[in-house]
Amino acid sequence: MDIGVIAEIDRRRARVMAAPPPPAELKEIADKLTKAFEDYKAANDERLTEIEKRGNETPELTAKMAKADKAIEELKAQMETAQAAYQKRIDDLELQLGRGGLNAGAEGANELAVRAAAFFTVRNALNRVDRRVQPGDQDLDLEGYVNYCANFEHLVRKQCNSDALSTDIRNALSVGSDPDGGWLVPTEMSMEIEQRIFDTSPMRQIARVISIGAAAWEAPYKNTKAISGGWVGERQGRPATETSKVGMQRIVPHEQYAYPEVTQTMLDDAAMDVEDFLVTDTEEEMGRVENLAFVSGDGVLKPRGFLDYSSTAVITDDATRDWGVLQYVPSGAAGAFPSAGSDDPDALITLISKLHPNYRPDARWTMNRQVEAAVRKLKDADGRYLVGFGDLRDNVTGFNILGFPITNLEDMPNLASDSFSIGFGNYRRGYYIIDRIGFRVLRDPYTNKPLIGFYITKRTGGDVRNFDAIKLMKFAAS
Repeated sequence: MDIGVIAEIDRRRARVMAAPPPPAELKEIADKLTKAFEDYKAANDERLTEIEKRGNETPELTAKMAKADKAIEELKAQMETAQAAYQKRIDDLELQLGRGGLNAGAEGANELAVRAAAFFTVRNALNRVDRRVQPGDQDLDLEGYVNYCANFEHLVRKQCNSDALSTDIRNALSVGSDPDGGWLVPTEMSMEIEQRIFDTSPMRQIARVISIGAAAWEAPYKNTKAISGGWVGERQGRPATETSKVGMQRIVPHEQYAYPEVTQTMLDDAAMDVEDFLVTDTEEEMGRVENLAFVSGDGVLKPRGFLDYSSTAVITDDATRDWGVLQYVPSGAAGAFPSAGSDDPDALITLISKLHPNYRPDARWTMNRQVEAAVRKLKDADGRYLVGFGDLRDNVTGFNILGFPITNLEDMPNLASDSFSIGFGNYRRGYYIIDRIGFRVLRDPYTNKPLIGFYITKRTGGDVRNFDAIKLMKFAAS
């Protein structure tokens, strides 16, 4: 076993255990998820004991494990939603800081939150509401406070003459206060459409994304190493040695399109913004399509996914493997981990050892949720679970395997014979996404009257850039 790998795993475990607590708005979910994971491990221990005694698990334990898995996945989904909302809150805050004229960064954000909390606390007191607002409250309306400040400045500039203000600013000043006009603002029926949530692979979060202004992205690569002529004596000859070979990689952005249509009457009369919904929904679906291509696309009129290289992957190490070929590690059994009393996780540790130490600091695991559920049952030789839960880096809470974070790519395959269901590596070094132009929307009221068409296009490409930075696990004996 690679001693360096074992030492790094121990360091990462210590780092997870010593990590600071998650942000306040995520703490409740994190606590529930931690408890659910402890309950899951207890149920799995019971399952393993039953297998050791009887040779198989009872239907009751099977159902208990399925229930525990479901609870974890539901809480994970809540955590991901909360994290996304938290990130949006940060992004919105940065935007508001720019509008409010405060300095960017944590100090400016804290200052704005403190001022907003004081403002709403006073407002509550004036409205005889006994509630003190704190800067860290999740429902603190920072945007409303910033807008109020901006509009109040306009009011002062107009010598407090509200009639001299534009309609939108007058409305903004009056809606928040019932006596000043809020009673005249009707309550609107929610026009939001509840949308289904589709599984996808967030490759843009883990890969390197580059925007270009040309037809393609090109960069050189070295596909062989230089050769040493060896040690020589003072008078020995020195014949020429081979030089390293350099190639050129080219990633071409491919075009994806959509052309949804809607009637002009619908656009005019609908109680919601149909155009915005239609375009946004289409863009999200196009995003799912490109994510699939980043994982398994064949490169024909689409990005080439890293799993498309699995058909030519070999077990050869980096030093002797050709450029353009990924390395894989066999799990030791067809469609599963080998069993040795319980499932044997050594293949995962071997996979870590195959990744060069320079790539490990930002390495992560990739797999779909079903595969992660299978890995959650694994223990090391000392009886410790390989999957842990804690704050890894940048105060982001999530599951990890041996200290390395997990990213669920739902487009990766389930466990099956000869499947490449787990990836491990530094995807920011290993996979490049090339954007030529973002989403472009062309409104077309002429082609098919009375329908209004929205011609939506996006050009993007993707390919493996560094074949040493990504490793795969093949669920096979060899």
